[in-house]
Amino acid sequence: MLFGGSDTMQADDMNNQKSAEKGEDIYGVNARPAFTDMTQIMDLPANFLPETGKHRNSGRLVIVGDVHGMKNALVDLLDKVRFDKKHDHLILAGDMISKGPDSPGVVDLAMKLGATGIRGNHEDRIILTYDDMVADHISMDAPGPSEEIHKSQDALEEVSNSHGDYKDRALVRALGEKRIKWLKKCPVILRVGKLGSLGEVVVVHAGVAPNVALEKQDPFMVMNMRTIKDGVPSEDREGTGWMKASFPGSGSSEKC
Repeated sequence: MLFGGSDTMQADDMNNQKSAEKGEDIYGVNARPAFTDMTQIMDLPANFLPETGKHRNSGRLVIVGDVHGMKNALVDLLDKVRFDKKHDHLILAGDMISKGPDSPGVVDLAMKLGATGIRGNHEDRIILTYDDMVADHISMDAPGPSEEIHKSQDALEEVSNSHGDYKDRALVRALGEKRIKWLKKCPVILRVGKLGSLGEVVVVHAGVAPNVALEKQDPFMVMNMRTIKDGVPSEDREGTGWMKASFPGSGSSEKC
């Protein structure tokens, strides 16, 4: 998810801060969940920013979301847009892994191309599963015959967000530590910078809460939100789309 107009968000955040000082309860101002071992915001290196205008000589930012382990499809897409590693920069906007047949291949390609990845809900799930496996001394080796016995137990553990289910463990093992460490470095929010008429551009996987500074965004919701209900982000599909709620009538750009 790519959007411009963070100047508007910063101005609204100042108003929210004044409201907070008056004791008013506003989402993202009075409290924010504490998350550790996670990069909330990262600034894209300036050398990746493309020039704008008729006579620009720089490369492009190619932003792709929800690859979901479809390495061949990603390769075909990059070929179609004539992606040039020497001049262009690839941003993968979350959910690079899971579902598809070759999640390890997608991460390998991202690392090979020097891409910038965004932490989406599927990366977050696998990283948490990996951390739990490490903490509980669960083997990272390929699952043996005894693993099958624990499938039903894994289904219960998934609800409690403990070890994750069997498929999550299998994907953790398929990815291995090197790839997962790369995924861990991916930020929840990528602050791109100013891009021509788009203004200040930010890339996230799902969305951002309206009128809340980037530093105060709930990372879980940035990775999972679909709608806004009464000013509060929600994973539900019923409600006002977060972009419309954030920038009503502003003409801000939204691309998925």
